[in-house]
Amino acid sequence: MSASGVEIGGRFARLYRLLDWPLRLLGLNLLWMVGVLAGGVLAGVSPASVALFAVLREYLLGRPVRPWRDFWGHWRAEFVRAQLRLGVPLLTLWVAAFYLAMARGTPVAVPVAVLGALYLAALAYLPGVLVHFDLSAAKSWRLAAVAAWRSPLWTVGLGLTVAALLVVMVLVAPIAIPFFLPSVPAVLAMLVSLRVFTALAGPVR
Repeated sequence: MSASGVEIGGRFARLYRLLDWPLRLLGLNLLWMVGVLAGGVLAGVSPASVALFAVLREYLLGRPVRPWRDFWGHWRAEFVRAQLRLGVPLLTLWVAAFYLAMARGTPVAVPVAVLGALYLAALAYLPGVLVHFDLSAAKSWRLAAVAAWRSPLWTVGLGLTVAALLVVMVLVAPIAIPFFLPSVPAVLAMLVSLRVFTALAGPVR
């Protein structure tokens, strides 16, 4: 790696690459927000999220990335089918939230909350599944659930880490929310997803 014509290697190269990540995540976060707006907000969330994960995947695999071109290429390609493959599961979160609110203060509140948490755990893998495998909607949903159940420690760790991160953002650094949400949770989810997918299906070729 070089900077200003000076060759950088060893630990300095790793540090240099690490310091690139805040700018990458900031840029991708802004692209995600523009992608959401470009789709009229409701229809834009799913393709923007798939595009975000697709670009993050390429970064994490060490492949050359052109953020603007790659993001919009995935956004356009996924606009229609992302509405079903990711949009429908995202909409069901509102249903889960409704039942949890209705169950509050009743004996079924805890079971409903547990089921909701398990559903969220599976949903965290879904965008990674969509950009890592070329599967139908039903097979993608099933594989996301299998990934969550087959790797419980990774799943719980991911959930706790993201939850702690969100708490810190909201309570300590709310100014960071428009700049690094959802890109930071997304890169954590993609990191875990790649490890789990490698265990399930073998290394990426």
